[in-house]
Amino acid sequence: MFRTLSARLTFFYTLLFAILSLAVFEMIDNNLEASLLQRIDTEFRGDGSECVDIYRESGLEGLRREIFLETQGEGDENVFIRVYSPAFEVVAASDLSRWDGLPEHTRQLETERRERFKTIYLPGNPHRVRIFFQELGDGHLIQFGKMLSDDEHLLKDFRRVFYLSFAVMLLAGILIGFYAAKNALSGIQRVRRGADQMSRGDLSQRIVLRGGSEEIRNLTHSFNRMQDRIQSLFGELQNVTNNVAHDLRSPVTRMRGLAETSLTGDQNIEEYRDMAGAVVEECDRLVGTINIMLEIAATDAGLRPLAHDPVDMKEMVLDVAELYSSVAQDKEITLTTRVPEAPLIVRGDRSCLQRALANLLDNAIKFTQQGGAVEVLSFVENGSLVVAIADNGPGIPAEDLPRIYDRFFRGDQSRSTPGNGLGLSLVQSIVHAHGGEISVSSVVNGGTQAKLSLPMHGMETANKF
Repeated sequence: MFRTLSARLTFFYTLLFAILSLAVFEMIDNNLEASLLQRIDTEFRGDGSECVDIYRESGLEGLRREIFLETQGEGDENVFIRVYSPAFEVVAASDLSRWDGLPEHTRQLETERRERFKTIYLPGNPHRVRIFFQELGDGHLIQFGKMLSDDEHLLKDFRRVFYLSFAVMLLAGILIGFYAAKNALSGIQRVRRGADQMSRGDLSQRIVLRGGSEEIRNLTHSFNRMQDRIQSLFGELQNVTNNVAHDLRSPVTRMRGLAETSLTGDQNIEEYRDMAGAVVEECDRLVGTINIMLEIAATDAGLRPLAHDPVDMKEMVLDVAELYSSVAQDKEITLTTRVPEAPLIVRGDRSCLQRALANLLDNAIKFTQQGGAVEVLSFVENGSLVVAIADNGPGIPAEDLPRIYDRFFRGDQSRSTPGNGLGLSLVQSIVHAHGGEISVSSVVNGGTQAKLSLPMHGMETANKF
């Protein structure tokens, strides 16, 4: 019965409503009963004061006449009055024939010669009796008593109306609460159906939710974003699978061709050694490609833990430029660096960031013709560190720019150079993992500029070129 969340919410809300309603009823009932008793007690005090005045003026005879008038007005069955002497004997009283079981007061009244109230039950009578004692003077006491039947009938009617109203409101609250809870949780049902569709492999449907609470809308939006991400990852996985099948087939085919050639002819030991060396070289290239693919996948998925240490990018730019200076000299390429004097501090993984810079600079030198120029700049722009690497090489055609980050993509001009088409994909994954951005602009025969930006940490006062 309470397996669903809507049923449990309805039960707990109904239980809370019932507890609060009963608590309010109990408070009102007690206050009403106290008010009725207070009203009677106020009447008793007024009658007691009046009897005190009559006793002082007219004595017992005048008091007997007042008792007769008082009981005749309200009825002997509803009120009684008794007067006690100093010896605690009844010296005047109303008709007590209808008050069977009324207790006779003895010497205990001697210790209670003061104004007081008391509520008692009479044997065989379902109604309570309110009693009041008033000292008259010279040792005499007067006792008033009143049946509380009218007040109890009023309380009984009040309780009956309350319980009837409470039952109706409780039933209405259950129905309305269940409908409201079920309607509020309908968004969760849609998310569940969407998850069922995902489990069956259908990633095309999105949850459309109109109205509903903010929490359900946020859950729906998060689920849709997760579904978009999963669909994107499946697409990337498909692309990677296709690229692997295409780009890894070539080295395997070459290794098989070398082995087949060696087995079909009459080769000497040197030729076998050359074949083994070529196979080892192809295996190393293949293993390197697979490792880079795994590194990109782990970085994109957030599975590779990255350090968050302070890194001075100014020193890193100078170190990477010095590392590739000999390669640039071999191609007679002019390599220049321009960095500010102040440190450029970011938080990240030093080895990953160094690898990203090395890939960008390696590409710039690789695709720049002999005698060209490569420039490395670092500066602060809009609160972010920017490293720009520009060359005056042949450039990248406009139709190839959108695909340069695709894995294994190589343009027509890059097919004659060594590489596997994974460099920029790895750089993009590293930069995104550090919360940064990368952009590449190029003009055919006008050079290429790769620019990456990273969030600054610490000093942000470096000069901009």
